Amino acid sequence: MSLVRNIFWGAALASLGSADLAAAQAPACLSEREVTSLVTYALPMVMNSAMKTCSPQLSPQGYFATQGPGLVQRYSARKSAAWPEARAALLKLGGNDAKMKDIVANLSDEALQPFAEGIISAMVTRGIRPDQCKAIERGVRLLSPLPPENTAELVTFVLVLADKPKLRGAVGASPKSDLPICPAA
Repeated sequence: MSLVRNIFWGAALASLGSADLAAAQAPACLSEREVTSLVTYALPMVMNSAMKTCSPQLSPQGYFATQGPGLVQRYSARKSAAWPEARAALLKLGGNDAKMKDIVANLSDEALQPFAEGIISAMVTRGIRPDQCKAIERGVRLLSPLPPENTAELVTFVLVLADKPKLRGAVGASPKSDLPICPAA
């Protein structure tokens, strides 16, 4: 799930232009609902980019080749509804550069969405190693019977679990999360 967290964090920072991660103070945390909105918005792009990146490694009769485009289309149907809250969450993650946040906050959706989508696609493409493609295809196939909203909730659930400091330390991850999720109330 580190790839998913990196995608969202990178998209948020990149959408805010040249905000310097090292100079930024800790960003505000995201609620589980905000994370779910980000996941819902990004899943179609993540899946589409994974399919394109992995196509040379996978069978032309495999799941991605035969069922993937339909799955991306099904997940895309929820993207527009998730955008307003996903946009707000991306802005929330953008650090403390008030001037840059103001500029980005005033961009139209027509200007910001393609940029965010391009960043997400590029990060997925760079984040996938060829030896991961079969596992990614299998994971998507296993999740495919779920309705898109359940998949987004499940990914959020896993991200929240993976964000626990003890678990992060147990798997050798940095104790600080790339996607700061608020503690449950």
